[in-house]
Amino acid sequence: MKIIIAFALIVQLDGDPEERVASHWWRLQHCLADARLLSRREENYVPIAAHCKPVWVKPNEVEIRGYESKVGVDSATK
Repeated sequence: MKIIIAFALIVQLDGDPEERVASHWWRLQHCLADARLLSRREENYVPIAAHCKPVWVKPNEVEIRGYESKVGVDSATK
């Protein structure tokens, strides 16, 4: 079973001590773009802290946005 490094978008609501994984991303730039968007939204009722961190994941068990796993081809090396 293959394990790869992806970037987890971590979201934490103000007053909630628990961080939650909102999504996983193949590219750090895309993860950071979503984190910035969530942190800046004016219509949020409570402040949101959002950041990205690298995590080990199994691509067959977790949806990784921007990552395509093809049979017989390791797309992570492209």
